[in-house]
Amino acid sequence: MRRVKIGVVGSGGIFQGAHLPAYPNIAEAHLAAICDVSESALKTAERKVRSIYRERAQKAMEEGNAELAERLKGDADELKTYLSLSDMLSKEDLDLVDICTPTKFHGQTAIEALKNGVNVMCEKPMARTYIECLEIIEAVEDAKKIYQHNENWLYHTLWYNAKKFIDSGAVGEPQLIFLATAHGGPEWASWFWDPEIAGGGSLLDNGVHAITCSWFLSGFDKKPTVVKAAEPYGICIRMKTRFIQGMFRPFEVEDDAHVLIRFDDDSGRWVTAHVEGSWSHRDSMDTAIIGTSGEIRPEAKGDETNLVIRDAKGDRREFNLGKISWVQSFAEEIRNMCNCILSNARPICDEKIGAETTAVVQAAYLSQKRGMKPVTLEEFKRYALEIRDREGKNASDFLLKELLMGIRKT
Repeated sequence: MRRVKIGVVGSGGIFQGAHLPAYPNIAEAHLAAICDVSESALKTAERKVRSIYRERAQKAMEEGNAELAERLKGDADELKTYLSLSDMLSKEDLDLVDICTPTKFHGQTAIEALKNGVNVMCEKPMARTYIECLEIIEAVEDAKKIYQHNENWLYHTLWYNAKKFIDSGAVGEPQLIFLATAHGGPEWASWFWDPEIAGGGSLLDNGVHAITCSWFLSGFDKKPTVVKAAEPYGICIRMKTRFIQGMFRPFEVEDDAHVLIRFDDDSGRWVTAHVEGSWSHRDSMDTAIIGTSGEIRPEAKGDETNLVIRDAKGDRREFNLGKISWVQSFAEEIRNMCNCILSNARPICDEKIGAETTAVVQAAYLSQKRGMKPVTLEEFKRYALEIRDREGKNASDFLLKELLMGIRKT
């Protein structure tokens, strides 16, 4: 089997916590190099990569799979490390760059890789602003390479199976989706709370999962058309200070966001989604997909998950999904991109999906700034492009500052 030769840029949390545990399980992937501007972070990641690969190799040998053990041990021994992307691109004949950096660096890293003729997959969000997303799209078109917007929820057992039931007509025509992405906050890293680096707070970091997933469940044949910061919370700062990376600090980005999105298709059908992106835990309605003749809800049963479908009569069907592995969703995400490269096919979640998701986030910020009034995607895009034409190189930073001015403190 031909394997896809991959170089990772950014060796921190999302790489070590999600991508790295997945890589040894992907037959199509050859993790050949990692790159990070921090020498100490790079050395830590290098040790962890070699350790995980050698442990998996030992396990494969114990299971009698000598071929897999030899491959994993070889990958561990041959791993290269770099402190600069340009150095890695010049010395490694890569098929794919896997971007796991903080958001500010997504665009410039993707564009440099694409200009060097290398395919790209990039962690969410695609970039800090819609303007930066447009620059990436232009680079993809110029390079004629493949770009995957990494949204692991599309490969998650829960949402993938929910999508199958929706498409089979189990709940009739879908009408309303409640979907929350909420936890207590990433206090372990200060950059998440810095708008200049992160581009936003909980909505851009966390809420994009719910935005792209609700779009996936609605059908990518539909398009997001209208966005509204939802009453009563809108997009807000709940806490005055947070204990961020060992110190209580004030912050300027939202730690809670409730947003309404309308997805429309050309035939006149639409779905409305209410999404929450929160670092203040969930306070929205329970997750539900409601159709004209039934609804789908996930239910925890011990450490397993059931997908429950109720019809209009109240009849109930349960489907046990077992223990759900988040690492597996990252493995399938990476495997999908590898096979797209091997087959020369576009990913289902490409640069256009990534850019539209960012546009939804920023349209929500604009809605909040305008007193939670609805904003169409076309209206937001005109607003953003006018800023781009007027401000030139400073347009992305200007747009970001303008939009985040509307975030209110509770």
